[in-house]
Amino acid sequence: MPYVIQRADKDGKPRYTGMYRTKDGPYRSAGTYDDHRRAYEVAEQEEQHIHSLLQETSPADKARMTFLEFGETRFFPRHRASAATMQGYFSVAQLYIYPYLGRLRVSEVNRETYYNLLIKTLPQAEVPHSAILATRKVLSAMCEMAWNEGYRSNNPVRSIRLPSAPTKPVLVASHDQWRLLEEALTYPPARLHARLNVTTWARRCELISLRPCDFDFGKQLLTITRSSVRVGARFHPTGRAGWITNPHPKNGDWRRFTISKQMCTALQDHIDEYSIADDALLFPQWMFAYKGLITPDQAADPDLPPLITKTGKIHHHGTTGARYGMNCTCPKCRSFAAAYQRDWRRRQPTTSTRANPFRTDGTEFLTPAVWTRFWNHARAQASLPPTFTPYNARHTGISWAIAKGIDLQKVRQRAGHGSLEVTSRYAAILNEEDTTLADALEEIFDTFTP
Repeated sequence: MPYVIQRADKDGKPRYTGMYRTKDGPYRSAGTYDDHRRAYEVAEQEEQHIHSLLQETSPADKARMTFLEFGETRFFPRHRASAATMQGYFSVAQLYIYPYLGRLRVSEVNRETYYNLLIKTLPQAEVPHSAILATRKVLSAMCEMAWNEGYRSNNPVRSIRLPSAPTKPVLVASHDQWRLLEEALTYPPARLHARLNVTTWARRCELISLRPCDFDFGKQLLTITRSSVRVGARFHPTGRAGWITNPHPKNGDWRRFTISKQMCTALQDHIDEYSIADDALLFPQWMFAYKGLITPDQAADPDLPPLITKTGKIHHHGTTGARYGMNCTCPKCRSFAAAYQRDWRRRQPTTSTRANPFRTDGTEFLTPAVWTRFWNHARAQASLPPTFTPYNARHTGISWAIAKGIDLQKVRQRAGHGSLEVTSRYAAILNEEDTTLADALEEIFDTFTP
């Protein structure tokens, strides 16, 4: 029950402090006011607000709540998962749950409706099987929360079985292919980034979060303690789209393992060369900023004739007239235009309030688009297929270790796998490339006489 305490200020004027009771018993102040009525009103409103947090939704409201309302008011604000996971859940709900079940009441949807959605409706709409599996996962999580909070009496989605998604072959590079890939990465930080990826098997979200403080060069140890992901404004704590650094790796458990002396030396040289602070990013975005490979002088072609206008005016390549007047797109003119535009931007006032389109959140995490530009160039030079993505560097390193006969438990701990079953799948990669069986079958035909 709220009440008001009257006190006199230093001038003898009466002041009124509203007191309200918290949910755990003690009374607290809701502020001091000049008017008795105002102090009581604020204290009463605060007490009602505090106690309403513990009140349950009425049975009528539970019976009327639709899937759309339940997702927006209960599931997404309260479900405990990482921001990146909730962002993926929200996309699945927007695409495959709300359009079909959004207006249906949570308490009235039965198992047959869920079954028809997952087995008939979504496949007929040509939804990928992986998306159907994700839809089942989100639906099951929503029904589980609805069951726990009393909105329904069961979770029928849990008993609906779907076939697992077909697995695709994992691409790995041979030693020679990886050597060619590293040779194509002529920029030293890019080459070190790739080497660290293939030797530590760190995931991308973990690799971009590494800092010098994560290394113990004296003991040759690396501790992976964090991961960083970019999420939208809806699921970011600040309400703006940006990066979130989780105080744990992707699988949740910290990992600690050794690295080679050569890698320690290369990392120390890298840190010294770029003067990287102990708590700064090891591979920041600015380190991989695009640099023009061709200058106007280097792009000169002695065999390229000058351009002549209809009036007889001559424009040499690498000038404003040739590039903008004659619209020449030769390497020298394009390089000149790029340098001209950079100089123009550099001369502009620095007080502009226009947001930077390249980085809008103030952080320097290496984005996939920037690293993929380096990776695709090196991948093409190594004659690797386009499906060989940066994540395949992790697969490549793990498969090499298993080929060397390293104990699977050591491989599992270094890779951060949840079980040995996941690690043992990499042994199948080696079996796929083994030609022993094919050669044995071919020997049968060698015994045939023509």
